Amino acid sequence: MKRSVLYLSAAMLYSSLSYSDILISEVLYDTPGTDSSEEWIELYNPGCDAVSLSNYSLEDNGSSFALSGSIEAGGYITIARSSSGFNALYSDTPDISGMSLSLGNSGDWVELSNSSGVVDLVAWENKVSGWDISARYVSIYRTSSSDTDSVSDWSVSGSDSPGTGTLTQDCAGGSGSSNSGSNSQINEADYYADAIGLSGSALKTALQGIISANHTKLTYKEVWTALQYTDEDPNNTDNVILIYSGRSADKDDRDGTTGSDNDSWNREHIWAKSLGFPSTGQYGYTDIHHLRPADKTVNSSRGNKSFDDGGSAQGEAANTFADSDSWEPRDEVKGDVARMIFYMEARYDGSDGNMPDLEIVNSTSVSSGDPNIGVLCALYSWNDEDPVDSFEQRRNDRVQEWQGNRNPFIDNPQWIESIWGADCN
Repeated sequence: MKRSVLYLSAAMLYSSLSYSDILISEVLYDTPGTDSSEEWIELYNPGCDAVSLSNYSLEDNGSSFALSGSIEAGGYITIARSSSGFNALYSDTPDISGMSLSLGNSGDWVELSNSSGVVDLVAWENKVSGWDISARYVSIYRTSSSDTDSVSDWSVSGSDSPGTGTLTQDCAGGSGSSNSGSNSQINEADYYADAIGLSGSALKTALQGIISANHTKLTYKEVWTALQYTDEDPNNTDNVILIYSGRSADKDDRDGTTGSDNDSWNREHIWAKSLGFPSTGQYGYTDIHHLRPADKTVNSSRGNKSFDDGGSAQGEAANTFADSDSWEPRDEVKGDVARMIFYMEARYDGSDGNMPDLEIVNSTSVSSGDPNIGVLCALYSWNDEDPVDSFEQRRNDRVQEWQGNRNPFIDNPQWIESIWGADCN
């Protein structure tokens, strides 16, 4: 995108960014020879799966350069103005050449974008307020794959290293396409260290401490943007997947926008907000671990019903059933629903101050305003019947990017049996 005003504050600039599978990792913008032939950019893939670059582009203050090919898990690629200029500096060939950007002339910042919007940016010499990096004849490089979207992520190199670097990722938990429930983005032994070896109530208490730490509370407005990322259709990045119907819907066709109608999507609270946290100021109200895009009228039909088996066909959402006090979602997301509900009880034990102690009860007899939802043993069974899949794993990773915490029952669904099994076996 072109910007008419370049001297933006970093906070204003990044308020509109989405999150990326790819990071800008190194840039040579003020070259030892001729800028028009020696400038280059390096990208890094911090994930555990290869990523196609077909929807990505690089942009400066006036030009856009479309990318192609792919970048392997944990891999680097280089994009250069000129293959011969790059070779003259490093006796090597860039992965992509012909880059039509002017980094050190009219540019002074570069963005990485995909079909969802801007996903990373680096600037220098205060072209963007706060980015006071200045590097002549050597590159600037990213110091950590933990992206804070600020100048603190960057440093001036002692010597350039295009195509290589020290950024790493831990994929010991398995690949992102695994259906085992293991996570591909974190070291589980570290993240869940305080819970390892525990069971029952002791395990639940330990998990509460883990998942309440580093939890960034979103505003309800931010939830719209977050869900466009967390629930993005893997086969169409312009769309999101709606939880109950399974329909792939245009990200921009959300409730309240121009042209929205009964088929637009809105924000469904899986643990109904009327059951314990009716205020937007409460953590549970904007906790995206249990917020999902849903068809507007299907969401209305669900209301604040508990979850249980049985009822009549809902109609608009295939294989979904409802009666006066319960809701049975389609088989493909029963486990997803269960693990979100179990997360909510584990996360909110009354210790947050503005949230009550949430409790899953083994009944549909719940009252609006009370912090209870059912039905415990139906949800317990759904966790086994619908195992964790790759979409749910990816969503857990993406929620952590936005909110800072994880759903432990996606990473370790067997913990549901350890905590609640005595009530349902």
